[in-house]
Amino acid sequence: MIAAMTAQRVIGTGKGIPWHLPRDQAHFRTYTAGKAMLLGRRTYEEMIGWFATQTPIVLTRDSGRTLEGSPLVVTSVEAAIEAAQHSRASELVVSGGAQIYTAALDYADSLVLTLVDTDVEGSAQFPEFSSSGNWCCSETEWYAADAENAYAMEIQRWERH
Repeated sequence: MIAAMTAQRVIGTGKGIPWHLPRDQAHFRTYTAGKAMLLGRRTYEEMIGWFATQTPIVLTRDSGRTLEGSPLVVTSVEAAIEAAQHSRASELVVSGGAQIYTAALDYADSLVLTLVDTDVEGSAQFPEFSSSGNWCCSETEWYAADAENAYAMEIQRWERH
């Protein structure tokens, strides 16, 4: 799973991502390059034009829905995992939104989280996961705010044990 969020786990406001961080966008593109991506319908529609080398798989309740760009459409996380295996993707990266993260969290073995140093109100949150027990933070990289990135951020990698 990959997500950018605040310390309060806010990932969106209902009108998209509440920040513009080119550094995190570049990290996202690099991490997901050549991989299958599991997205909800609204997230997919917000990201049209982002899928240069990624294979989008859209999870929706409406299996008959036709979407721009003709992504693979599935109705369950299990079907998405199977589709990614058939596509021979090296990894299935869950990329949002909130309902998709919640549905897929039990299947995840790693989390790549960007913690954005801001406090915003938001209607969409990354699901609660335990920093004790099954999850362990294995790597962190901190970046200061700069002329192009309005907020400081920390990229964390969590592994399930």
